[in-house]
Amino acid sequence: MTWVDLAVFGVLAISALLAFVRGFAREVLGIGAWVGALFVAMWAFPFGRPHVRAWLGQPDLVDPVTFGGVFVIVLLILLVISSWIGSLVRRSVLGGVDRTLGLVFGLVRGAALVVLAYIVAGTLVPVDRWPEPVLQARTLPVAYRGAAWVVAQLPPEYRPRLFAPPAGRETTAAALLRATPQGRATGSPVSRE
Repeated sequence: MTWVDLAVFGVLAISALLAFVRGFAREVLGIGAWVGALFVAMWAFPFGRPHVRAWLGQPDLVDPVTFGGVFVIVLLILLVISSWIGSLVRRSVLGGVDRTLGLVFGLVRGAALVVLAYIVAGTLVPVDRWPEPVLQARTLPVAYRGAAWVVAQLPPEYRPRLFAPPAGRETTAAALLRATPQGRATGSPVSRE
């Protein structure tokens, strides 16, 4: 295992732990609050622009201040509501189920972040220029398979070029749990000459 594997497991663990503590209802409602604030800001933007224009002297700042102000106000209101609903669910009979589903949600979110990082890294830097610890990571093939699935779901005109990891680095779940000789991520023994 390399430091990259530890970072991947760290992202998964932190995301799962945060979602477990907050609960599934609060996590989902929190995402809904961001999406809802975005839609309300887009809807209310034309109505708020004349009021902000009369109040603000800078015409260049009217649009960002209007959109940002509506977005932040609506987001705060929706986050307070989602936090209140989440605390009601947590204190109810469904509290244990809420936390368990939150844990699963956190793992999925962490995996999505790892896959997104693979896609972005592959878009910015070709695989042959990646550092050796990244290429030696046992989680690299798993991240590639997830990234390949995500890219396949996109319309063809929006698919980024996805670089496959070097050949011979296929990893199974069992291989991730198996110890490697001399701590090498490839599992091949070091020659002692």
